[in-house]
Amino acid sequence: MRILFVLGFIAAKMSGCSCGMSLSGTPPCQSAWNYDAVFTGMVTGIDDPGMLVISNGLPPSPIPFRQKKIEFKITEALTGLNSKPEEIVIETGLGGGDCGYEFQRGHDYIVYASKRPDGSYFTGICTPTRPIDLATEDLKYFHQLANASPASEIRVTAYNIFGPRIPGPGGRSQLPTLPGATVTIDGAGKHESSITDEVGRHIFSNLQPGEYRVDASLEGFAKPESLRPVKVHAKGCAQVDVPLRLDRTVNGRVLSSEGLPAAGVNIESVPFRPRYENDLPMAIDSAVTDANGRFQLHNLTTGDYYVGVSLARSPTLQNPYTRWFFPGTEDPTKAGIVHVSDKPEAQVFDFMLPARQHDRTIQGTVFWPDGRPAEGATIFLEDPRWPWQVSAVAAVSDRLGHFTTHGLDATRYRIHAAAVNGGPISAEPVSIEPGAGALNLNLVLTRKGYSPRDNMSKGLDEWKKGLGLR
Repeated sequence: MRILFVLGFIAAKMSGCSCGMSLSGTPPCQSAWNYDAVFTGMVTGIDDPGMLVISNGLPPSPIPFRQKKIEFKITEALTGLNSKPEEIVIETGLGGGDCGYEFQRGHDYIVYASKRPDGSYFTGICTPTRPIDLATEDLKYFHQLANASPASEIRVTAYNIFGPRIPGPGGRSQLPTLPGATVTIDGAGKHESSITDEVGRHIFSNLQPGEYRVDASLEGFAKPESLRPVKVHAKGCAQVDVPLRLDRTVNGRVLSSEGLPAAGVNIESVPFRPRYENDLPMAIDSAVTDANGRFQLHNLTTGDYYVGVSLARSPTLQNPYTRWFFPGTEDPTKAGIVHVSDKPEAQVFDFMLPARQHDRTIQGTVFWPDGRPAEGATIFLEDPRWPWQVSAVAAVSDRLGHFTTHGLDATRYRIHAAAVNGGPISAEPVSIEPGAGALNLNLVLTRKGYSPRDNMSKGLDEWKKGLGLR
């Protein structure tokens, strides 16, 4: 048998491309010192290797990230290319999730490139590389470098990390900045504080090159994380965005059904209604109770929430409690709704857990319609309270069609078996009622289609209408 694998963006798509972007963008005076070479030039050639095709075998492990080779005729070497070459080759990803930049032959660009140990250069969409007609500020900075003062500067912007998004440049939304915040720098022999202006910004200028720590504070706000030190070069700068959050918390103490502190329990908060289009009732914040059963949630935006256990997904062996809402109910219509305001506050909600559930073994055999054991069938265990989450494979049948998986004894499930046989085919879903006994099921693949998808949108309609969970 001849097996053909076509691999192009598989590895990239699995992880995707995520660029950490500054709230205010990264200025040229900072970008210039973050890359090994910066130049302008025209693309004269593109060597695209295309997708990786492997026949009669398995793909290599790990799957290699294939790169395009982009040939440039250099217009101006701005920094890092001491030999002033006339041409250079830069590598970049293929695109589609691997951060590759989509260069066009015959077009001019400013390129920010990093150097590998083997001497080759590479760039991508997470760099300031872009068409030359969008690089006016970059060129202005590089052209004045020779006559610039050796001093450095740090540009600090304080912003509300959980604030309501507001319209920004180019139609993009952005988080609100915080005027009046106290911002501080400490390093290179200098300690200095100031107040952010009406746009939440302050510039510390005339600094010696070196490493600095940056901090910010504002009454009614807390700092959610520690900031890494920043390094500034002579004639350079650093843009530092300092996230602050309203000092509002949801606290509480959780007791077991025996009245003892419940340690190591995952407490979740789920919105009562959607916050935006296509929102899902997922946990917005969560915390694990400490040795005294105490928890604290502090990453909630303004709005109404459920607070409890197993709110966003079916209970697990690690968190073996049924869906349980504050103040102590399994019925979402009787749940308490926690309102988080737009002002600093601390709210306390204590409650008692239901009894722990216990491990339950679920076994079975999957058959083809003609009675043969179905090897490689995927088994899905659906909790009807979250039908849109039928995605995780619970087990795969062996060569005899056998499978084993685990659930909890007080949870109701539906079990699905699915396979491919000229198209998707499934066994009729089987309901599993709560109980302690082990199960041994026979599932026959007679149903055309993919049964785990049957009810994926069910249960979301009322929540999306703002009527809460059901």
